[in-house]
Amino acid sequence: MVEILRNKSFATRFQILIEIATHGPTIQQRAIAQELSITPQAVSDYISQLEGESMITYLGRSRYQITREGVNWVLKNVREVKAYFDGIDSVINGIVISPAIAEKNIKKGEQVGLKMINGLLYATADCQTSSTGIAEADAKAGEDVGVHDIQGLIEFKYGLVTILVVPGIAKGGSRHIDLALLKTGLKGVSHVGAVGLESVAALHRAGIEPNYLYDVSGVVIDAALHGLSSAVVCTEEDVYALVSSLKDRSIEYSLTSL
Repeated sequence: MVEILRNKSFATRFQILIEIATHGPTIQQRAIAQELSITPQAVSDYISQLEGESMITYLGRSRYQITREGVNWVLKNVREVKAYFDGIDSVINGIVISPAIAEKNIKKGEQVGLKMINGLLYATADCQTSSTGIAEADAKAGEDVGVHDIQGLIEFKYGLVTILVVPGIAKGGSRHIDLALLKTGLKGVSHVGAVGLESVAALHRAGIEPNYLYDVSGVVIDAALHGLSSAVVCTEEDVYALVSSLKDRSIEYSLTSL
């Protein structure tokens, strides 16, 4: 879970910055305290911390201004929260009724636990999960089943994207890679994408056929949001766009030049 949803102090700092950005520069600490239901002394302490970290600037006489560093920090956390809830939304696919795959035989009206397995939502007879619901119908193991009255959030971790960079053709392309390093980087990875013809050729040299050739960034982002890790063999020219897309969705990645 993202830090701002897990840490109350972190969330309060975020809210104070939002109040200053929205209602500043003239805003009293008492007004912030009232809006956030905390004490004026707590607001004063947080503001001192934020000023010390260059998140805000004190202009004098109850006047505060959020700095560029503060704006960037707020936007970073907004993106992380959005990515988190986008992932949750895509997993449960609506609170009224959501499709899941029955892990074992399930009876209509039975309470079921919900969990992610290999990027897919499963309904299980084990209700000791962080999210539960009620089965809409009888279902045999492996069948799809509707689940309603969903409670809690489905617990899973975002997947990691491993990026392996191949030189462009002007620098020798796939002929100038460390083939052993490529094979090591892909060891145990089930989902492999290739961006650029040089990357396809590099994978073929390693005896590997890529799973994805088109909209690779979209595929690996969606996979990561469903808890699946993947690898992308990518040309130098395309790395920036790929990394930017991952950062925008707060997807963790590693970068290795071949």
